[in-house]
Amino acid sequence: MERPNILFLLGESHAPDLLGAAGNPHIKTPNLDRLAARGALFDTAYCASPLCVPARAALATGRFPHESGYWDSSLAYDGRIDSWMKRLRGEGYQTVGIGKMHFRSDEDDYGFSEFVETMHIAEGRGDLVSALRHEGAEPNYPGLWDVWTSRYGAGDDNPYRNYDERIAHEAVNWLTRTAPRCAQPWALSVHFIAAHAPFVTPQRFFDLYDPREVPPPIRFSKDERPHHPAIDHLRQVVCHEDSLSLEETQKLRAAYYATVSYLDHLLGRVLDGLEEAGLAGNTLVLYTSDHGFSLGDHYIFGLFHLFEESLKVPLIMAGPGVPSGLRLGAPVSHTDLFSTILKAAGGPARCEDEGMIAENLWPLIEGSAARPRPIFAEYHGTATLSGGYVVREGAIKLIHFVGMAPQLFDLSCDPHEAKNLAHEPAHQTLLARMTSLLHAFVDPDAVDAQAKHDQRRLVERHGGKEAILQEMAGFSYSPPPGMSWRNMGG
Repeated sequence: MERPNILFLLGESHAPDLLGAAGNPHIKTPNLDRLAARGALFDTAYCASPLCVPARAALATGRFPHESGYWDSSLAYDGRIDSWMKRLRGEGYQTVGIGKMHFRSDEDDYGFSEFVETMHIAEGRGDLVSALRHEGAEPNYPGLWDVWTSRYGAGDDNPYRNYDERIAHEAVNWLTRTAPRCAQPWALSVHFIAAHAPFVTPQRFFDLYDPREVPPPIRFSKDERPHHPAIDHLRQVVCHEDSLSLEETQKLRAAYYATVSYLDHLLGRVLDGLEEAGLAGNTLVLYTSDHGFSLGDHYIFGLFHLFEESLKVPLIMAGPGVPSGLRLGAPVSHTDLFSTILKAAGGPARCEDEGMIAENLWPLIEGSAARPRPIFAEYHGTATLSGGYVVREGAIKLIHFVGMAPQLFDLSCDPHEAKNLAHEPAHQTLLARMTSLLHAFVDPDAVDAQAKHDQRRLVERHGGKEAILQEMAGFSYSPPPGMSWRNMGG
């Protein structure tokens, strides 16, 4: 049997519900909808950690942060653990990476035969403030707040959008000129920055959305928004204004919708290039985002939290072996893509794969999977006082922050996570069961201690907390190739 090519497409900060194929009547994503129609759409896919760098490390390695030690925005993937790209390269695949990898640097071996226009963490160090975690609760992220809530609108000249254009151009060029001449199967990873802030897009995408018609955020008003020590701390650190108006938020949401549609446009160009090259029939295409995004939902702007908007991601697979029009509701994890891709390519399992939490998705796709298993995620980065963990089994979801009160939700009747069942007497048996499931994945206290230990060592290597705060003052987001974060501008 001929081994398929692999086209791995990654967006950024793409909220799970902003997809026409998922039933959203407002968002315009015709290219992703077209891809979903000829393949499988996973309705309940989760990232491993709601932060760019650890999420991308998990996508590459199939391992969660506590399994790999890639905890935050500065402890990035360095090739120390095999990626699916490296395993495919060892099986004779030509492996190519284009765009925002957000690993450590091109000096490391991640398994790519070739890099094209790749972007990694800033200066090989990344956002060192992420390792501080703001345990003293001092607000040090006004620059990030400004990126998310001030700079948005129509425009054709923005560093991130210009870089996305180059990524799309290089991907189409590789697919139409190089791929048809490859003597061996290939795996092409194309990673865009959209829909990451700032939400600046060409005018035609901005014009698609009237802020008055975009759905408003859930649980936004003062009497609805949740309060929990972890969430209150997050709002304080990321400098949330206490009274950002719904009108201004709607303008921001409309600009975000426009950026998602722009991302869809870029993806469409790449998919058209695959068709033009005549290679779609033997290419397994996967699309997902590194994490979700919360634009005012729960009165949270950004990510760094464990509600569904930040933790869930869109996930589509299409190509050889994937039935058309398949829609799957069983919860799955980003980490599952490691063994799923290797299985598609015929790569043998290895002894080091034993004990991995991740699973192969092909039995689910083929309709022969056993009962749904629990899904796990964790967070140890920016704006969290202690390690945060999620376990979901069926519709029941536990959120556990070390040293804080648990949160327990039944998503079947409470999809917006508004009613915490953890303190209700009738649900103590269920809480105990979910807590036991969490401990089957990790020792929460021990993992929290290990993450903080590794982060303290990193901080010490860079001169301590005050030196990092001074050095990183003004850091908003990683620069594209050829630029420095010190002069990124808007």
